[in-house]
Amino acid sequence: MVTEQTFVFYTSRLQGAMKVDRWAYTGTPDIFYHTHDEARAGVMAMFKDIEAEPEETPGVQLIERIETLPMTKDTLLALLNDGLGAVLKSYEIVETVG
Repeated sequence: MVTEQTFVFYTSRLQGAMKVDRWAYTGTPDIFYHTHDEARAGVMAMFKDIEAEPEETPGVQLIERIETLPMTKDTLLALLNDGLGAVLKSYEIVETVG
């Protein structure tokens, strides 16, 4: 039996920014990372940038772990036609920062 490979990535979002469809395209792309540590470092760098702007507040960021379905020709086509949500096997919030 051949097991097709799934992939795990991390991203973040502002707490409270959830829409009905988390993975719907909004015009602002999510940034994805290979590891939880990379995602946390990205959030911390964003906080540091926001600190330099007195009128900005960083809010609370949620670090999310996503796992894809096995990447096949069909799932790749679903990704292209229907967006990221179509190829997610699982999704969870793994850390709250801020």
